[in-house]
Amino acid sequence: MFILLPLSDAGLPKDFEERKENIRVLYEAALKEGLCQEDIVVDGLVATVGAQKDAALQTLQTIRFCREKGFATVCGLSNISFGMPGRSFINSTFLTMAIQNGLTMAIANPCQEMLAGAVFAADLLLNREGADEAYIEFAGKVQEQKQREAVYCTEASAANEEKKKETGSEAGLRDVLKNAVLKGNRKGIEGITKEALAQGEEARILLDEVLLPAINLVGDYYDQGTYFLPQLIASAEAMKLSIAVLEEKLGTGAEDENMPVIVMATVEGDIHDIGKNLVVLMLKNHGFRVVDLGKNVKKETIIEAARQYHADLIGLSALMTTTMQKMREVVLYAKEEGIKSKIMIGGAVITEEYAAEIGADGYSADAAEAVRLAKRLLNLS
Repeated sequence: MFILLPLSDAGLPKDFEERKENIRVLYEAALKEGLCQEDIVVDGLVATVGAQKDAALQTLQTIRFCREKGFATVCGLSNISFGMPGRSFINSTFLTMAIQNGLTMAIANPCQEMLAGAVFAADLLLNREGADEAYIEFAGKVQEQKQREAVYCTEASAANEEKKKETGSEAGLRDVLKNAVLKGNRKGIEGITKEALAQGEEARILLDEVLLPAINLVGDYYDQGTYFLPQLIASAEAMKLSIAVLEEKLGTGAEDENMPVIVMATVEGDIHDIGKNLVVLMLKNHGFRVVDLGKNVKKETIIEAARQYHADLIGLSALMTTTMQKMREVVLYAKEEGIKSKIMIGGAVITEEYAAEIGADGYSADAAEAVRLAKRLLNLS
């Protein structure tokens, strides 16, 4: 048997229709090699719903299609909740939905009570043989889980109250603006910024003393586990809107001409750029001059841009194990071309060990860490 990843040379499929076409092409190729349909397990390609809102729907549609066509399926279950709070709630709900749509197997932790319970309950509701006895046996073990849920709710409530105390909006427009970043207020922050300027606040002061400290605090909350990926994205996007209002007053824009240049790219073959875009946004919010080359970028293009813009740092992103090897090629090519730029890497499949293995200068697990890493590598902190 083998796992069929519904990918093409273009990388991750953009939509369900492209997924179907990739499955068809790979299935026909498998038949030509003497394999049969029973040898194939199609991967549902689970992305995180925290960054891609229709990620679950895309996977469920793929699983349902495969069931109708007679293919077995598999998925990396916990990908769906990456960067979200209370991940077990999302994972278990997604698992039951996937089972109902025909999922054959999942990569999951069988020791998690909530996940195991979802499997037993789904089998019971789908009237599978022996499911009633199995569920009754399991049901006696769930009381401890209920107690953990109560503790979680208490802690979450306390954390929300603490944040309210820290970000009250009664002390003037600066605090209101800071609070807008902390809460990711994308609809109101432009008006707040304009009102602050109209009342005589200086654009540079708002940037240096309000916006940047606010986004730093968001990064701290994220590290502490009181903020999660959607909040990080919302705050970064809100700050971007505020900076756009300030740019005209700042003259040279939000980016500091004295700050280093960073070239950012998702490597060749990989069309995933949500994480990379967030890193770009966070770096710009901290004043870095960022050259964003986009996704599916060849090593030659990356190195040429580094040379053209005299980049101090190159940032590389990859989502998949099939494309992460392109990072190694970029690092080697940079050395061959005599490029002195530091190189940092990141992405869902990347680790610190892999960064060391390929000779990169650093690894970042998320956008907030990417800013701190960039500052460390460039001796700015």
